[in-house]
Amino acid sequence: MRLVKTMKTRNNVIIGLAIMGIVLFGLVQFIVIPRNNQKNNQYMVQQQNPITHDINSVIKYKSKHMGNSSNIINLFHRLPLSNIKMSFELFPNKLTAEVKYNETIANINENKVNKALIYNSTVAFALIENLQVINYNFTGSAYKVSRLDVEKWYGRDLPGLLKKEEWKNKVQDKLEDNKYVNDCIKAVLMK
Repeated sequence: MRLVKTMKTRNNVIIGLAIMGIVLFGLVQFIVIPRNNQKNNQYMVQQQNPITHDINSVIKYKSKHMGNSSNIINLFHRLPLSNIKMSFELFPNKLTAEVKYNETIANINENKVNKALIYNSTVAFALIENLQVINYNFTGSAYKVSRLDVEKWYGRDLPGLLKKEEWKNKVQDKLEDNKYVNDCIKAVLMK
């Protein structure tokens, strides 16, 4: 009789644990994982917008020299416009990087491209200390941006902007103003 009670208790415990395991599995599979995926997708969308891009996600690419090609490539693959197919060419003797986008500006959206080029140039010059020029090539269009013009625009040394609040106030928030963007484009982007 005792043996039967013990067996029943053990079976009930096993069944209870199995039910709990199934419930936990369901919670993880159908609630936790989808929420995490949604957050990750939202974060990735934010990274394509210069106004919401997380500067801290690219600080690890800070370097004194532009000679490390994988560093520059990885940096640009984590900046706005990284969802567009691109290739790179570095000219270390000229301290120049060339980013070639396989798309026309019209297909992307000119305003989006302008904001992204201002932002991406500022990031690259702030993080790669000896990078002096970036050439951006799109299908049918080309731009040249120099460190000197960008520093002149901000009126300061660019690495000093990398503090989170400073970056938000002096770089990101300003990109919401279309007049600011147009004036900056005229001052720093050479066609």
